[in-house]
Amino acid sequence: MIRPAKVTGSLTCDEGSNRNDENGSACSPHGYAPPGVAWERREEDRPNSGIDLLEAILDADNVSRAWRRVKGNRGAAGIDGITIDEFPDLFRERWPELREDLMNGNHVPLPVRRVEIEKPDGGKRLLGIPTVLDRVIQQSVAQVLGSIFDPGFSECSFGFRPNRSAHQAVRHVCETIKQGRRIAVDLDLSKFFEEVDHDLLMNRLARKVSDRRVLRLIGGYLRAGAYVDGRLQRTLKGVPQGGPLSPLLANVMLDDLDKELERRGHRFARYADDFVILVKSRRAGERVVSSVRRFLVKKLKVNEEKSQVVKTSALEFLGFAFRGSRVKWSRQESSGSQAPPARAYKS
Repeated sequence: MIRPAKVTGSLTCDEGSNRNDENGSACSPHGYAPPGVAWERREEDRPNSGIDLLEAILDADNVSRAWRRVKGNRGAAGIDGITIDEFPDLFRERWPELREDLMNGNHVPLPVRRVEIEKPDGGKRLLGIPTVLDRVIQQSVAQVLGSIFDPGFSECSFGFRPNRSAHQAVRHVCETIKQGRRIAVDLDLSKFFEEVDHDLLMNRLARKVSDRRVLRLIGGYLRAGAYVDGRLQRTLKGVPQGGPLSPLLANVMLDDLDKELERRGHRFARYADDFVILVKSRRAGERVVSSVRRFLVKKLKVNEEKSQVVKTSALEFLGFAFRGSRVKWSRQESSGSQAPPARAYKS
């Protein structure tokens, strides 16, 4: 799963916390809705028809901003071997031709370069490194689509969104625990980024994206394949971690789950595919696990071994452990990463 880049610095539970009525859902834009009552569809949930999205994506200012972002992130070369430093001189003169190919649907994304990274728990995280050119294109797409999708995302979704952070997610959990919800439903989505169904994801994108050229371009990236040990592997499912577009696609894919949790009035926090639901009793927690498992049938899989219903004093979320009235940096989560925050903070 994706981890926040830098979960450091001092925190207090009262900073930026959600102060909602006890009967309201801290994540709902409209407050609590009884079971069976759906939220009124918001304006930003309607398809963004009538807009030439591909033209907006390939606008010179948008592409320049995307390049600056990719350049700032640095990163390794893709399968073509072209580095960040080499890219400008090699592609500046070719850009008009490349733009024309993109407009005509003739651009073929290159496969990603598969890299394995050791996880703190002993497993391996699979990354897919696109070429620098494809990173610039993906970033250009993400900037435009992000402005369309992000306003409709849940207030309890904190990962890889403008003006949101892992710190805010932890504060939100902390504040919810203070309201008496001291049982945590800690759900783990089994190999989420490797198991995403392409058809389901494309259908969800099509709810707001009416420009078929953009949908074809994104579909091309999903099916581009991956080079593993010098051999090309097809990618019939999944969203490779490592490209600028994958965090947005993850949030789009998980938005239906967020909305279902909101509809049921649950208090939760999600950072990419890492999320926790907070309830008042173990029995309620077991019911939530069963209902989420049923909701995700044929969509995503819950990792039964790693998912658990525990007291919040045993919860670890985004590198923090919630121990009694204090929240502390979890050494297990932070193994081999950034130093812990300067101090713990009270809940």
